[in-house]
Amino acid sequence: MQECKVLLIEDNPGDARLVQEMLVDAEGTFRVQTAASLVAALDALAHEKFDVALVDLSLPDSNGLETLLTVQRHAPGLPMVALTGLKSESMALAAVKQGAQDYLVKGTLTTESLVRALQYAMMRRQNSSGPADAQSATVVGFLGAKGGVGTTTIACHGALELQRQTKKKVLLIDLDASSASASFLMDAHSEYTIADATMNLHRLDPSFWSNLVCSTSHGVDLLQSPGVKRSYEPLNGERVRHVLRFARALYGYIVVDLGRLNGFTLNLTPEASELFVVTTPEVPSLYEAGYVLKKLIEPGITGGRTQLVLNRLWKGGPSSIGDFEQALGHPVYATIGDCTSDVREAYGNGQFLDERLPLRKQTRQMIAKLLGVEEPKAPKTGRGLFRFA
Repeated sequence: MQECKVLLIEDNPGDARLVQEMLVDAEGTFRVQTAASLVAALDALAHEKFDVALVDLSLPDSNGLETLLTVQRHAPGLPMVALTGLKSESMALAAVKQGAQDYLVKGTLTTESLVRALQYAMMRRQNSSGPADAQSATVVGFLGAKGGVGTTTIACHGALELQRQTKKKVLLIDLDASSASASFLMDAHSEYTIADATMNLHRLDPSFWSNLVCSTSHGVDLLQSPGVKRSYEPLNGERVRHVLRFARALYGYIVVDLGRLNGFTLNLTPEASELFVVTTPEVPSLYEAGYVLKKLIEPGITGGRTQLVLNRLWKGGPSSIGDFEQALGHPVYATIGDCTSDVREAYGNGQFLDERLPLRKQTRQMIAKLLGVEEPKAPKTGRGLFRFA
């Protein structure tokens, strides 16, 4: 018999140990991985493929049918067997109606009934027509070398350009927890933030999601930063990761404003297939950019390509692009000219994301290059030797 990988979602150590011992003694090969909470189970499902799941319907961070439904949403097609107590058999029957292949009552559990339920669950799933594979959005992250380099502004313009050029649904997630700049620029107003999404993993479905995000006038959905509520409580990285993975089934592209590099954002960078590090030509910014790039190229840190964006590059400067690349040891993917005066004037007129801005036009070229549509036209820069200490 081929090895069967079982995900056991059970918070009671005694019950978990009993199930593991039964499967060790059973005929056949079972490999059991235990998750003591819903979040731990979702994390396991994100990193490994399982053949079947045993789901306790009463967990510390989720209770009842919502546990089963959440696992279904995060792992469509995975056969599941519900575990319930002696007094909750009615809930187990409801779980079967909601898609569980079978249920087991803990107080009457035997090795034979356990193995039979797991095998039948897998057979029923194989004989049924499972759901079609959901789309998976391309995740594009923007990370600032330091504060004030224009990361949020470029992320907002980039999200708009992705929607305009691909005609696909685009989501912008603001993870710069100390700021509300993305909400300000997108003219978004909602009482909900990414923090609310992380606290309601068990309720995430398309209907609930539509209430969490802001549908902006630009055609891009926004999931706001906690900064709009002036709440600076740290976000749970694993919960944010699961929110992001849920959203990937709903959009064509997801743009994530990661703010600055820290332990929280570093753990999320593997979710991005394209990661843009934004810096400006000033020495302090370049110094920080060098550190960020060095950190990101460490093995196992990023999941995709890391690109460098040079923002606010003034005309006639003393350095060429080659000088910057030599100093940082990394190629420059795109340059954006110094549009400070134009942006300031547009902001004064209440036009925060005006597509006529030079900044927007240069972001358009960067996104076109990302999509493989055309080669961007880099602004001319001065020549000269760039010395970087």
